[in-house]
Amino acid sequence: MSRILSKPDDDDLPRIDRAKVGEFFAERARRIDRIGPVRAVIYQDKHADLAERRDAAEKACLTPLLRLGGVERLLDVGCGTGRWARELLGHCAAYHGMDFSRELIAYAKSHLGESADCRFTVAAVDNFTLNSLHESLPFDRILCAGVLIYLNDDELLSALRNIAGVMAPKSRAVFREPMAVSQRLTIKDHFSDELEQAYNAIYRTEEQIRSLIVEAMSSSGCRSLDSGDVYADESMNNRAETRQRWLVVERCA
Repeated sequence: MSRILSKPDDDDLPRIDRAKVGEFFAERARRIDRIGPVRAVIYQDKHADLAERRDAAEKACLTPLLRLGGVERLLDVGCGTGRWARELLGHCAAYHGMDFSRELIAYAKSHLGESADCRFTVAAVDNFTLNSLHESLPFDRILCAGVLIYLNDDELLSALRNIAGVMAPKSRAVFREPMAVSQRLTIKDHFSDELEQAYNAIYRTEEQIRSLIVEAMSSSGCRSLDSGDVYADESMNNRAETRQRWLVVERCA
């Protein structure tokens, strides 16, 4: 197991293994029947109450940031089990959930169904377009919750460019990420006693994420705006080195 702190000027940043990330989520999907669709993607396997409270707090915090008026087309990037779909359906004109995990998308489809206003697609965030999603119109709103930590920097830049590429003029993207408080932290093959699984992720500082957004999205007319903490209740921020944060990006043209 490796736990690596990186300084801002480090040239040789550690990478995480994409295949192992995929294996992690395939196993999460296999556990849904035992632990439920919320804990499967919020990772509080042994603390159901905390998982439910975090889910509710996240939705209460982020939903107003999306500024939905019932007419928007929304893309849920990394939709997982579809836990956001029920929250958003009825508040937007069309919902499209995408995730690179076939197993999680299969669960979402089987439990939420599909219609003209609600669709699910298997797609990787660093390799998708409107065409690959079989969509003809861009999206007015993007929700991307807890996805960026599973991407290396080059993959993250591709993901942000792809997100910008499917955003309509005068659109808005809301990101929710666990961010490093002071220093970039890479977790490689860490066995979590809570999850009983090996875990791989990269926790970046907000400054680092904002810098990557500028690099990848500014040429498309996007700019990062406000940010803040997801959980007002400090007891739900139970990691000293990371905090759940939100960040809003708007495309002006």
